[in-house]
Order: sequence, then structure tokens, then C-alpha cells
Amino acid sequence: MPTSPPPNPALAELADVLGEDNVRTLVSTFLRDFPASVNELSRGDRKNRHRIAHSLKSNSRLMGAFELSQRMADLEARLEPETGADITAQDLVKISAEFETIAGPLRAFVGQ
Repeated sequence: MPTSPPPNPALAELADVLGEDNVRTLVSTFLRDFPASVNELSRGDRKNRHRIAHSLKSNSRLMGAFELSQRMADLEARLEPETGADITAQDLVKISAEFETIAGPLRAFVGQ
């Protein structure tokens, strides 16, 4: 399947530095791992869920998915204090929907 150019300026800039093949590998990993990591947000201890939210925030930003990154930053901030609000089912639905919005152009970039 043919691939498309980087779908956003952040990935285009990253491709200029790392090369498109390396960026495609990063994007493929993101597409594979993000849904599984979101599932982990609904279980486990708070400290681990905070770590996952932080990782998803950073990875989303790297992909140029700034709205998704901000959503993850908000969850990370909520999970930081022991007394902060927890993640809700509605949060997970919104995260998954936003991921699907950005996933199409990313999949085209990697040829999926």
C-alpha cells in the first residue's frame, strides 16, 4: 500500500530530522500501542495510571495530535494528587474518539 507524506507539520519536522522511515516506525508503534495504553487507564493503581497518562500526553504531542495531548495532560494533572478526580468512562470514550479522528491520516502515512 502506498504511503502519504507526513500528515501534519510536527511529523514533517520530525521526518526532516529523523527521516521518514524512522518516523513511520514511530507512528506505527503509536497506532499499535495507544489503544492498549488507554485500556490500562481504567485499571491499576493511581500512580501507574498517572504514568500512562503522562506517556500518552508526550506521545500524542510528538505525533502532532495537540488536542489529544492536552486531554491527556488534563488527566495527568487530575491523577497527580491522591485526592484528585479519577478517570471516568466518559473520559475514556472521548480519548478513544479523538484517537480515531487522528488515526486515519496517521494510518495513511504509514500505509495501513
